[in-house]
Amino acid sequence: MTKLKDSLTINGMQIQNRMVLPPLTTNYGSPDGHVTDNVIAFYTKRAKDVGLVIVEAASVREDGRIVAGSLGLWDDDHISGMTRLADAIQSSGAAAVVQINHAGARCFPSGGDMQGASPSAFAFRPDVEPMPMSQEQIDTMVADFASAAVRARDAGFDGVEIHGAHLYLISQFLSPLTNRRTDRYGGDARARATFALEVIDAVREKVGKAYPVLFRLNAVEYVDGGQPLRDALEISQLLKNAGVDALNVSLISQGSWREVDGKALLAPASAFPKDEAFGANMNRVKQIKDRTGLPVIGVGKMGDEDTATRAVANGMMDMVAVGRQMIADPDSAGKILSGKGDDIIPCQECMACFKSLGKGIPLTCKVNKELPGAAKEK
Repeated sequence: MTKLKDSLTINGMQIQNRMVLPPLTTNYGSPDGHVTDNVIAFYTKRAKDVGLVIVEAASVREDGRIVAGSLGLWDDDHISGMTRLADAIQSSGAAAVVQINHAGARCFPSGGDMQGASPSAFAFRPDVEPMPMSQEQIDTMVADFASAAVRARDAGFDGVEIHGAHLYLISQFLSPLTNRRTDRYGGDARARATFALEVIDAVREKVGKAYPVLFRLNAVEYVDGGQPLRDALEISQLLKNAGVDALNVSLISQGSWREVDGKALLAPASAFPKDEAFGANMNRVKQIKDRTGLPVIGVGKMGDEDTATRAVANGMMDMVAVGRQMIADPDSAGKILSGKGDDIIPCQECMACFKSLGKGIPLTCKVNKELPGAAKEK
């Protein structure tokens, strides 16, 4: 029976236990994408007990940031700060992986040639006009992902994760809701995966077979027209065949619509609502694990000792990712691993963390008043 304290190896990357800090947008980076002292402090405090830290989405282009304070890997100047961050995480005993991403039509409106880049003209925000990508732009973007992966490796990260979830750019190509293309990048699940597979191929060519490459994908998208589980199962097998070493399985838990100037805009959510049960995504994670045979990370209200323990003991997933709970109580993973889950300071699931990012301020938490963004929340 697998235990949370058991170690794991992914393509040579040694992971001391089965607890994962998933990528959490903090908005703590500098306006030009550099690592700050607040970024170092946030990850150092949460790396001491987990086996793996996946650093929040670092943009592969300046015009692809999620928020104004997103980290960057679009320029060699970012490498030194990222080295400092990787060292801080690894010094705490955790393996360090960084996620690379372009937010596509969900990007922060900073201008740039690829602001609003998307498979089709599907809008998410009123201040970013979606731009269906040409073949030349797709080729450029693929190369940008590969270059960012090289910078991650050169910075000393143990691996890289390609962000293909949460309806950012790669996810927009994967989803039947946002991909209406009629060329080879659109159509059935296999065709919609073409862009993702080209990114993986380019990354692999640059970093080599011995460097761990993870991929985050949605198991399902609970919004009308979104990706069903059967598509995720097919796509996950394609990702394995392309050389991905592990899968980080998330989802779109819900989506709300609003209309601005006659245009319908989608606001997708990856966090489960408060009334959802702990471990609500486990069965879907298990299906993807069984389909691919790859090591799989599961997320979705896993910050409970009993839920986390059962998830790995019952073979539902190989690693347990605890996100919002680790914002509220940075010691949550350590308390779970030591059998002191009752001592966890619980996340109130109030969504203050998401709301602060929506306001454009650094990450805040109603429970944890020590976060750097707390002083800026009103």
